[in-house]
Amino acid sequence: MKTLEIAIKDTLTRFRDWKALAGMLAAPLIISAMIGLAFGGLSSGEAPLQDIPMALVDLDQGELGQAYYDVLTSPDLETLIALERMQDAEAAKARIESGELRAVLVIPAGFSDNVIPDNEGNSGTASVELYTDPAASVSPVIIKSIVERISASINTLLLAGQVSGEQMAQYAPLLGQEMARLGEAIGAELQSSNFTFEDPPLGLEVVTTGEDEEPFDPFAFFIPGMAVFFLMFSMFEGSRSILQEERRWTLQRLISTPTSTWQIILGKMGGTFLTGLLQFAVLVISSSVLFGVSWGNSIAGLLIMVVLTVFAASGMGAMLTAFSRNENQAGVVGSAVSLVFGALGGSFFPADGLTGIVNIASRLTVNRWAMEGLLALTVERGGLADIQLPVLVLAGIGLVTFVLALLVFQKRFVK
Repeated sequence: MKTLEIAIKDTLTRFRDWKALAGMLAAPLIISAMIGLAFGGLSSGEAPLQDIPMALVDLDQGELGQAYYDVLTSPDLETLIALERMQDAEAAKARIESGELRAVLVIPAGFSDNVIPDNEGNSGTASVELYTDPAASVSPVIIKSIVERISASINTLLLAGQVSGEQMAQYAPLLGQEMARLGEAIGAELQSSNFTFEDPPLGLEVVTTGEDEEPFDPFAFFIPGMAVFFLMFSMFEGSRSILQEERRWTLQRLISTPTSTWQIILGKMGGTFLTGLLQFAVLVISSSVLFGVSWGNSIAGLLIMVVLTVFAASGMGAMLTAFSRNENQAGVVGSAVSLVFGALGGSFFPADGLTGIVNIASRLTVNRWAMEGLLALTVERGGLADIQLPVLVLAGIGLVTFVLALLVFQKRFVK
């Protein structure tokens, strides 16, 4: 069939151009790699900071000092904090200045005896001292938050007995002497049990809402984003080649052959479409091999999304080219539309947070619907049922733009 022969010929011609290959294949992979590696800490599923060097100087040698140590070395924090015990507070602080440590927690002498109620329910106040590295910006905030959480838990435990006892004492005439001395009884119990932490009441409470999610892979977002972004450039450039052939009169000579005009134009547009399919297929395969990107669990869904994304992008490129006066105008329009579509459509950042008129404009782009469908497969691990709307929209865009482009091109070249 003449149309298919023309499409294949144009596709092979483009893939012989090393400059075109660099723009279609190398550029999106390189840019995606740079952005993905910049956010590489997110893809491992581990905390961005690990093994924060910290020292504990426990001058108290009591139950509460041990409580801080137990929590800081608990399984919840074992990969985040690298804790070591030290005896000299000044030496520990000197190691902060030298950059060896990020924080030092000092438990003062007599800390436990001061704050744990005695047999009469009386207790004093005491403070732990936390020294942090002023040159660090993130780790001190994390350490401070953890220490505050431990201290708040201790206060809650101690005050529970003290407050309830004080309130009961106000009603001593009504409650009787035994109930009125409840605060003393709680204090005595704490003392007699030595406030042991064999089953520590302190810890980190992790609340999970919803189902467990897989760690976010930045490449699963940026690779599809760059693939769609550079696909738009390729499709506009491929369609612009029709006007280049018109300027060189090679298109007119081809039209003078027995092959009908609509077959020639459809073949040229089909060549752009095949180029886009091969470009996207190479990007999918190479990103899987080089970066380990998982394109989801639905092969059928991925095939449908790739075909329709290319269909809509090539149709959009052909339509705007058909309405351009010459190839220079088509080049300017194509570049501008590709950049705007990329910015609005979510090729650089998630578009689901857009609101108002910007969100409406975003939904008018090929990129937005392509990204919604592809991310439903790559990031959310969805299937065919999750891409129904993007599939319908992309198919509609491709069909309308292809028909318009074919009609305008045919009218333009048939004299």
